[in-house]
Amino acid sequence: MIGHMDPVLAVFLLAMGVPNAVWPYKFARFEEQMDSIGSKRSWSEVEPADWKVTLTRVVGVGMALFGLAGLVAG
Repeated sequence: MIGHMDPVLAVFLLAMGVPNAVWPYKFARFEEQMDSIGSKRSWSEVEPADWKVTLTRVVGVGMALFGLAGLVAG
């Protein structure tokens, strides 16, 4: 189904996907802080929207599963 995936890519997807799935708020907040550079709001005031936290988790789970499938198929 997936075919052959480079093991380095598979490990990278796992390494990025699992933390995004487990700690989505932290990653979404960090991304919002990066987006606020140049804004008048301070980093401590920036909060991610609920949909962004959910999307971060869903994408993280997808990346982790795809990476795992790549390792298993490889």
